[in-house]
Order: sequence, then C-alpha cells, then structure tokens
Amino acid sequence: MRQVLDLLGFVAVEMEGDQIRGPCPIHGASSPNSRSFSANVAKGAFHCFGCHAKGNHFDLWAAATDQNLHGAATDLGNRLSISVPTKRPGKPPVRGQQQPEKRNPY
Repeated sequence: MRQVLDLLGFVAVEMEGDQIRGPCPIHGASSPNSRSFSANVAKGAFHCFGCHAKGNHFDLWAAATDQNLHGAATDLGNRLSISVPTKRPGKPPVRGQQQPEKRNPY
C-alpha cells in the first residue's frame, strides 16, 4: 500500500502505526491538511470518508488513475516490476458446449 501511495504522490498528514491519514488522492480534497483519506498499510486497505471510496491497493490505483481493475493491475505491476498474468489458467468453456456432469463423491 505504501508503494502505491508513493507513486500517487500522496503526502501523509498524520501517521500512527500502520494507519496513514491525509487528503484523498482520488477526489482531491480541497485542503492539504484534510484527513478524509485513511489507509492501513499492514492490511493493504483504504477508505475515504469524503468520496466513500474503499478497497485494496488495486482499487486505489484504478480509482486514482481512472482505469478498470484489470488495467490498473497491469499498470501497477509494470510500475512495481511485478509479473501480472495475462490469461487465466485452463481454457474457458465454449458457448453452447455441454459441461461435463459433476459426480457426487458420496
């Protein structure tokens, strides 16, 4: 979470343990001393009491950079040099094709 906040240029007004407070990087609080945004670094979660945005570091990056979640994960992975898989493992079922019957093991 801290790396994402650093990439966004977030300036903390108040830090207490794992809790960081300051102006929201999503809706751009009117005052630089605003404490409407709160992030818990240990939990990797954030909440803004002004715009009511909340979630994890991917949700924060998506909202702050105006991207969908997939685009945000890819972009953030590239910026932090983390490999992000582009496809799900396995093949998705073809539409109209019958699924194999699931058997009850009991």
